[in-house]
Amino acid sequence: MRRSDIISGSLLALAGLLMIFVIVPQQIASSSDYGLDPAFFPLAVLWLVVAMAALLAVTRIRQPADPPDEAPVLDRRNWAFIVGAGVFLVLAFLAIKTLGFVIAGTLMVAILMFALEFRRFNWIEVIGISLIAPFTINWLLYNIFSVQLPSGLLFP
Repeated sequence: MRRSDIISGSLLALAGLLMIFVIVPQQIASSSDYGLDPAFFPLAVLWLVVAMAALLAVTRIRQPADPPDEAPVLDRRNWAFIVGAGVFLVLAFLAIKTLGFVIAGTLMVAILMFALEFRRFNWIEVIGISLIAPFTINWLLYNIFSVQLPSGLLFP
């Protein structure tokens, strides 16, 4: 487990730095005409990811090696979760581009609530949270921070 934490922390930190210095500058046009720079929030989150990933790697490097009998094993369930999470993220990205943040966000929150043991939630909570969270985030970002989220290709 220690080795996988070191590898994953290092790879996440490198991926975050690649996003910060290469991908975000290419994909987000900087402008301070209407409030905060559009790259502010993505860069803030990415710097947080880089810091936490580096912290994971450094703290695990300082710990002693795991005993050999505790070697981590990735079984089919783990791989199914990894593949499922990756597919969900790609579909979420495509949904936000196509349907817009509010509609796609509503669907994503509802799907995540079902995936995280929906038996604990009743229908009123699922519908309420799924509808309120994306609308609130969109309203706050637009009205307070002057950041426009994608409205989608289907609903311009």
